[in-house]
Amino acid sequence: MNQRTKRPRVAIVYKSLPQYRRRFYELLKERLEEQEIEFLLIYGQPGQTEASKRDSIELPWAHKIQNRLFRLGRRELYWQPCTKLLKDTDLVIVEQASKLLLNYWLMLQQSVGIRKLAFWGHGINFQTHRASWIGERLKSWMSRHVHWWFAYNQRSAQVVKELGFPEERICDVQNAIDTRQLVEERAKWDEERLRQFAQSLGIKSQHACLFTGAMYPEKRIPFLLEACQRIRESVPDFQMIFIGAGEDEGLVKEAAARHDWIHYAGPKFDTEKVPYYLISKLFLMPGLVGLAVLDTFALGVPLVTTRLPYHSPEIAYLRNQENGVMLEDAEDSAAYAEQVVRLLTDAEALDSLQAGCRRASLTYTVEEMADRFAHGICRALRAAEWDMAPTEGGKGVWQS
Repeated sequence: MNQRTKRPRVAIVYKSLPQYRRRFYELLKERLEEQEIEFLLIYGQPGQTEASKRDSIELPWAHKIQNRLFRLGRRELYWQPCTKLLKDTDLVIVEQASKLLLNYWLMLQQSVGIRKLAFWGHGINFQTHRASWIGERLKSWMSRHVHWWFAYNQRSAQVVKELGFPEERICDVQNAIDTRQLVEERAKWDEERLRQFAQSLGIKSQHACLFTGAMYPEKRIPFLLEACQRIRESVPDFQMIFIGAGEDEGLVKEAAARHDWIHYAGPKFDTEKVPYYLISKLFLMPGLVGLAVLDTFALGVPLVTTRLPYHSPEIAYLRNQENGVMLEDAEDSAAYAEQVVRLLTDAEALDSLQAGCRRASLTYTVEEMADRFAHGICRALRAAEWDMAPTEGGKGVWQS
């Protein structure tokens, strides 16, 4: 057999680099170096909508490129100019997105044996109301023809399997963020320090709740503000804290200007968010839920949401009435408010959910995600050697 004479070279190309991915990439780089695999991270800048979240960062050891944006009607298409950086790579991992033109080029290269292509994503667009029909058909076809799949979690892995992709080439990475820093920061805040922090915000009540995240229509800010008004009627000292930014932040600013019990803190990242969680009893997000559910686990602040068809895959981590609450009727703000009031006034029920959060926090970690992703890359490289080593009978043999 032919022996490999150079270290395998693997690249991840992503449209932009949000701050919540920093620790994952650092850990993945460490894991791959231990396996003597060269890791190349290439990223660009976010589009206009994503840029409004103001959460992009840079990494000195990664390669930053300047994405080129094209418009096709209402759709944005991206060209990521990194083909020279990808020279001699064995495997390239990209976001599963039809708007990324580089993906088509890499698919063509795979078809002629230059390198292998892997997708990393949800499997389908859970926000179907924003999806392009043509784009989804293209994405579905490509999803069945890549070399390997890195699915966000078990829910996404099942979606990919149902598309017709081989189960043995799907890696469930159990998508997560770095909550270790949040837990370490939590330990620095005693009751007196938290009391002073709350007072600095003008909060003296023990009945505060929190929203933190990007503010765009799928987060359902108007619904939440309506529910907050109802909660305030039943709990006179109720206080609501909003953290984040985005196209709907004006709605929150306007509400905060009218009501002294609504507090807008702007965008906060990493450990900056911790004291806001610690002075809050519940995390209120009636709209789209994603990675924020992991923050609620780490800091013991149960999530209250509603059943929607467009939640991100991480919603699978929520166990209703165990580590959070999901209301069935997504349009009933009165029922949502009633559930929040019940939890604010029922210490036993709240304690039970908080205990569930603590249990869940031990399962979904960025360290586990990095381990799974690195293991998936090793398997994908071995499978690539199998694919590219035909025998006389036309079947591959394992390379070592």
